[in-house]
Amino acid sequence: MTRELRSRKYNNGLILANGGMLTHQYVVCLSAQPRKDGKDYPLENPLPLVVQDPAPPFAEDATGPATIETYTIEYGRSGVPNLGLIVGKLKTGERFLANHGDDATLQRLAQRSVEHIGEAGVVRKEDERNLFYFDAKPNL
Repeated sequence: MTRELRSRKYNNGLILANGGMLTHQYVVCLSAQPRKDGKDYPLENPLPLVVQDPAPPFAEDATGPATIETYTIEYGRSGVPNLGLIVGKLKTGERFLANHGDDATLQRLAQRSVEHIGEAGVVRKEDERNLFYFDAKPNL
């Protein structure tokens, strides 16, 4: 990216980097232009080193009505969705991590024409992992 900006091929660039499994995301905006207000760019990070915002409690074994806070879909080489990863919140305010619970939920999450953040569903612990369903799955 810096080579492209220095060559003046582009004026601005955005670099995104992910790490972990839904745990880290980094971003940097770069420019080949000086600031329009004439001020220098800060030499140090203007943000606090430690964020004091409290995180919600975490439910390792999640069960009950839930809302999607964010999600991502893992696709196979053929372009078919094969795994849904959901970060959600229970009615109790606890946050949880879950996989998609059934194929209908995975296909619905993979719809690109609809945003599912904020949508409701049900999460339950099955086979040592939390599974999220849009439609409640009966307990058999």
